[in-house]
Amino acid sequence: MSLEGVLQTGNVQTNGMFWYIYRSQSSGNIYPLEIGNLLCRAQDLVYEPEIVWAACAKGCSNFGSAGGCPPRSPKLEKIASPEDPVWLIYCRFWSKFKHENVLKSRNPAVHWKFQDAILSRFLANIGYKLAPLLKGSFLSTGYCMGCGGKKCNFKLGLDSCRNPHRRTFSMEATGINVVETIKKLFGIKLYWYSKGNTDIPYMLKCIAVFPGKESREDLSLSLLINIVNEFPNCCWRYNTDKYWEYLRENDLVK
Repeated sequence: MSLEGVLQTGNVQTNGMFWYIYRSQSSGNIYPLEIGNLLCRAQDLVYEPEIVWAACAKGCSNFGSAGGCPPRSPKLEKIASPEDPVWLIYCRFWSKFKHENVLKSRNPAVHWKFQDAILSRFLANIGYKLAPLLKGSFLSTGYCMGCGGKKCNFKLGLDSCRNPHRRTFSMEATGINVVETIKKLFGIKLYWYSKGNTDIPYMLKCIAVFPGKESREDLSLSLLINIVNEFPNCCWRYNTDKYWEYLRENDLVK
């Protein structure tokens, strides 16, 4: 995947997908996660700050209180120029692979929290690892997780971030319409749990990585695979015998 190719031609370049075999460090349970990525420009993102911020203000208690959320978060136009390259990386958790106890629950919050906890942290860790390699920055998914389990300083009434080097802003927090962006660039529809509905095919989250001006390193699929292979929750490294055996047993490859 070439940065120069996208910058010169304006073509979105898809780099494919692979399965990541995630193992919970707390329970030891194993879940396959689908990872895909593509390279585009900032102007290819669906940028609708008024609509997105209005939705945040109406539906999220973190609006106006959390350090990674509007209106404290910068808008996309402050982060990148229209022609700047952007790598989008998504992770999809197919619901049929949820833990059996979660599958039995009729509470949509149980289903949402289970998948969200895995996807959000996993993608944030990719961003934390990849952005420095590219001398750039990244936009995460959902609320800021830079302080781990500690309560956000801003929610405590303070006016400074406890860990500014770990502070993250979500794509939505900068005004990007993630639903329409994913549909436009990946051709994937997003689903949500709601009251009385615990049956959705998958949950998908996405991050955006912005390489620094001095970086001209291509984001190859092998680079992304090498990064996630080193995570402690990697059950079987990509392309090993155990990896392919698991995928075949779960009908994820032919």
